[in-house]
Amino acid sequence: MITSTGNSLIKIVSSLHHKKGRLEHNLYLAEGIHPVREAIRSAAGIEHYFWSSRLTNNAEGQELLKVLQGRCSGVEVSDAVMAKIAETDNPQGIIATVRIPPNPFPDLAGLSLGLIVDGLQDPGNIGTIIRMAWAENVDGLFFTPGTADPYQGKVVRASMGGIFFQKVYRGVEREIICSQAKQAGVRIVAGDPEAAPLIFEENFLTPTLFLVGNEGNGIRSGWEDFSIQRVRIPQPGRAESLNVAVAAGIMVYEAVRQRYNQGTG
Repeated sequence: MITSTGNSLIKIVSSLHHKKGRLEHNLYLAEGIHPVREAIRSAAGIEHYFWSSRLTNNAEGQELLKVLQGRCSGVEVSDAVMAKIAETDNPQGIIATVRIPPNPFPDLAGLSLGLIVDGLQDPGNIGTIIRMAWAENVDGLFFTPGTADPYQGKVVRASMGGIFFQKVYRGVEREIICSQAKQAGVRIVAGDPEAAPLIFEENFLTPTLFLVGNEGNGIRSGWEDFSIQRVRIPQPGRAESLNVAVAAGIMVYEAVRQRYNQGTG
C-alpha cells in the first residue's frame, strides 16, 4: 500500500490534474467506478490503477477490482493518498491513468459526420458534446487551438465514457480542416441565429462537419475566409441563445434523422 503523498508515482498522477502534466506524461485520469469500467470496455490503454478501501464497500466496486486485477498493474493507496490524487470531493476509491491516443489528422475522405469544436472552454459543455457524438456514432471531433483540453478530468467525467470511444483530434488549425474538407468533398456547416435557411430545410445526407463556437462569443473570426455554410436553428421563444452543447446536438441529430429516413443511418 502507498501511504505517502510524496511517492514518485503519486506525484505523476497528481500532475495529471493539469494540462502540462498530461502533455508531459501522455496520460489522463479516469476517476470513479463508471468511467474506469467504460475505459476497460473500450480497451483504452490503462497504464495503472489506484484503489482504496472505499472501493470494496460495495459489490460493484469489488467486481471492478477483480476485473482490473486480471488486466493491468494496480496498487492500493491510503485514504489520504486517494484524496490527494482524486479530483472529486468524495472519491469512490478508484482512479486509473489512461494513455492519450495518437493524434494524427485523419483522411477526411472517409468521414461521414463530424464536429469542429472551436474555442469552447466549459468542460461540462465539451463533455456533453463528446457524449452526444459517441451516442450518434460521429466519426470524429476536431478541436482547434485555444479550445479547452478534452482530456481534463471534468470533461472525462461529463462525457460518461464517451472520451474512451470517440476519436478526438486536438490542436487542428482551421486552415488544415478547411483544406482537407474541400479536397474530400466534406462541407462545413455552422449554426448562426442570423442565417436565412433553417436547419430543417437543408440536406445533410452528404459528408458534413458541423462547426460550434465559444459559449459566449460564438465562432471565432477567420472562419469567414473559408466556404462555410450557415444555418439557423429556430428559436421561437425569448431566450437570447441556445446552449452550445444543445445546439451541437440539434445539428447532429438532424443529420442522423435524415439519414435514418433514407435508410443510410
